[in-house]
Amino acid sequence: MATTTTNVSKKRKFIREGVFHAELNEFFTRELAEDGYSGLEIRVTPQRTEIIIMATKTQQVLGEKGRRIRELTSVIEKRFGYPENSVELFAQKVVTRGLCAIAQAESLRYKLMGGLPVRR
Repeated sequence: MATTTTNVSKKRKFIREGVFHAELNEFFTRELAEDGYSGLEIRVTPQRTEIIIMATKTQQVLGEKGRRIRELTSVIEKRFGYPENSVELFAQKVVTRGLCAIAQAESLRYKLMGGLPVRR
């Protein structure tokens, strides 16, 4: 989604941003399912694009010494054609896990698959 300086209709711009958001959401849902991934926020500035990953286990999203988040950053840069160091990923902890439906569903899924008591 590296933008150029050509005029793009508003309709095409919204569609392109929506597809970008949906594809990122799908990628993170698959990649960070065990880490309590519950959504993302994208902020686009002229110099860089900031992607904030909301998860319940932020330390696992970051990885050992930030290795995993750097890997995710490079994958996104390559996939969407961004220049190097123009995408920044941040991990944000979900403030109230009980109010996040996605986090609750993932927690319930792992408890059921692991044979653990659901109500604990």
